[in-house]
Amino acid sequence: MFKTYIGILLIVLSSCSTFKKEVVNCPSITSPKGTEEIIVNSQNNLPVYIGFRGIELTCVKNGSYIDMEAVVNIRSIRNNINEDDYAPIKISLVSIDDSNKEYDRDDFKYSQFLLNGKRIIDRITKMNVEVPNKGKVLIGIK
Repeated sequence: MFKTYIGILLIVLSSCSTFKKEVVNCPSITSPKGTEEIIVNSQNNLPVYIGFRGIELTCVKNGSYIDMEAVVNIRSIRNNINEDDYAPIKISLVSIDDSNKEYDRDDFKYSQFLLNGKRIIDRITKMNVEVPNKGKVLIGIK
């Protein structure tokens, strides 16, 4: 009896490995004008440049839509490096359908820590959205 249960369990586990998701080309991704880089006031009321340093995309087909994972590198640059500070950031990753209506959204809001003595600070963040077939993706910083 025990051998039967183990045999069934092994068959179930081995069949799970046959369900591979199909990797596909990612839909186009753009930033609306003025959202690809911004200047914000830090907690100490000092200007900080924030912009995209790079975005790596991975997309897999999932039925009638595409699962998109974006690894987003945000770079902060400041001139006054004499003290610790924080810069508020909100990143939005939004998918739209072929009639330009929002389909899915992933917002990430945080305060970028600016370490004393550091002029340039990078942060990598993972984000995910579902994209409809024939859809597009927008990414921006607020």
